[in-house]
Amino acid sequence: MAGGRSSAGTGGGRDFDRERFTEHLARSSFYPYPGPPEGGAVRAERRHGALRVTEASFRSPIPSGFDRNDVVTVRLFERAARAPDRSGRAFLFLHGFGARRLAAWDSLPRAMASRGFPALLVGIPYLCERTPAGMRGGSPYMSTTASAALPAYEQAVADVRASLDWLIARGLGEGAALVGVSMGALLSVIAAALEPRFAGVVPILGGGDLDVIVFDGHYRTTVPRELREARVSMENRRRARVAYAEYLGKVRTAPHPLAVPAPFHFFLFDPLTFASHLRTRPAAMVNARLDPIIPRAAAVALCRELGSPGISWLWGTHWAGGPWQPAVVNVLTAFLDRLSREPRRAPSDLWASLRMP
Repeated sequence: MAGGRSSAGTGGGRDFDRERFTEHLARSSFYPYPGPPEGGAVRAERRHGALRVTEASFRSPIPSGFDRNDVVTVRLFERAARAPDRSGRAFLFLHGFGARRLAAWDSLPRAMASRGFPALLVGIPYLCERTPAGMRGGSPYMSTTASAALPAYEQAVADVRASLDWLIARGLGEGAALVGVSMGALLSVIAAALEPRFAGVVPILGGGDLDVIVFDGHYRTTVPRELREARVSMENRRRARVAYAEYLGKVRTAPHPLAVPAPFHFFLFDPLTFASHLRTRPAAMVNARLDPIIPRAAAVALCRELGSPGISWLWGTHWAGGPWQPAVVNVLTAFLDRLSREPRRAPSDLWASLRMP
């Protein structure tokens, strides 16, 4: 067993326990959640037409050591009149890559709040204003080193759970759904599986099976090169695929998604690992037929592992805004309306099948 602590290649920040990456430890060693956020402050509260927008912040329950990254900002959209909302269902929204400011993601939460669904936009680690100085936004999630990537996912999931507690403290979070787009879609599956208080999940432009996403999608031009430079051979990849198929089979019947020791730590941030533990919870998916980042095979694999809730396909690329936003809003509206009537779901008999390289 390796001893001591080692920096994990995220350009600074907190040190990570090397032992976690040399031993198959109990599930309590991964994705910890210390509990609701302490303190916190409302930064601003303003009217936006018929809506009230409240911006607040609190410290991340799992600090990374980067001060800028360790402040969680949330933006709550709700009707200003405080009339009973349409369904009693709020939702948390996790954004993706591509914007430097969290407010750039306001459009969808604002549209849903206008329909009566309180929406909490959650700033996820290493993106938007949380990007540490000198770091490329979101880079830890894309790292081929598990000791850099996994802590970013763990912090993101803990921040989502803390955001749910913040919303519950305001009287809006009971029975909330979790919605994510792109990177936020991947995180939404993991967080919902680990947080039973989420009533349902809607990944938008998301998928599962990182091998397919990396080698068949947009990142096939960069990540495989990094793997070759790290001397990860095709034979290593084949062995990992065989191991993942066996591991996934055990996870499906385990009492908890982290109850099975992972032969490779990158299994612990693949949404496919967690999806089977959401098969009876309401779910919906939105994907794009021409998506260059999330291949169709990755979307279908996640859908099957979720118990085949169905996919609403957009004729577009990796973008759910602009002309596609009305369709997404309609899917979310129908889903949130249905949650109260159908709190459980009967899954299909289909499961994801892994393609061997």
